[in-house]
Amino acid sequence: MIEPFPSPWGTEVGLFQSLDSTSRYLWQQALDGAPHGSVVVADQQLSGRGRRGRQWHSPAGMNLYFSVLLRPRLQLDLVPQLSLVTAAALWKALSDDCLGLKIKWPNDLLCQGRKLAGILAEMKPGADGAEFVIVGVGLNVNAKVSDFPPELQGMVTSLSCECGKDFDLAELLQKILSELAFFEEIFYREGLKGSIRELINRNFFLAEKDVVINSGDHRRACRAHSIDDSGRLLATIEDGQKMAFASGEAWLEKGFYNVSGN
Repeated sequence: MIEPFPSPWGTEVGLFQSLDSTSRYLWQQALDGAPHGSVVVADQQLSGRGRRGRQWHSPAGMNLYFSVLLRPRLQLDLVPQLSLVTAAALWKALSDDCLGLKIKWPNDLLCQGRKLAGILAEMKPGADGAEFVIVGVGLNVNAKVSDFPPELQGMVTSLSCECGKDFDLAELLQKILSELAFFEEIFYREGLKGSIRELINRNFFLAEKDVVINSGDHRRACRAHSIDDSGRLLATIEDGQKMAFASGEAWLEKGFYNVSGN
């Protein structure tokens, strides 16, 4: 179990042996007035959540499951970009140890084409923008192949599987939170117009791949290129027309890589 420590935002990190979901717990704390930068970590999640209601596999004692409360004073249309900002921060924290690390639009981190981490950003709208945002992260750290359900084996991975060693969860969490606080400040100053977008596009899993995008009621086959400074996926569809997707899910044409999130 991780020992208590202060977060980069000056709050005390909340540590729990078991929660149904770190994001669900922190949402209630936010409604009760918890401050910007509050962090909740669970050794195990009983009902970890991903995008579109998917479940995040959350066994005890081997991985990181945490959520961060942000009160960012952002316009509502900018909030989804925080998933990409978080992915960039994770990439920076992990890339020295984990080669082949890639960011997948809109909210995943992959290694060698297998899912390593999922990110879920949820907001409560306010009168002048987002009242608060909960950013949840599930990162596979010390899990072995046999620890994953059979249906996920071959589709997901962990730092231990990729690097051949186990990691100290407390040290890793502190490093990730420090990078997230740093990237958050950059984002508030310059959005995705500068260094964050450049980092993402240098390490963009979908770049120049044939993909299928599900966006709303539409399904499009296209060639993905990069993200723009609004966090949209830039792509070329079958007839050569350029498109920018603000939201959706991306499949490789010959494989599904968006398994779940936190």
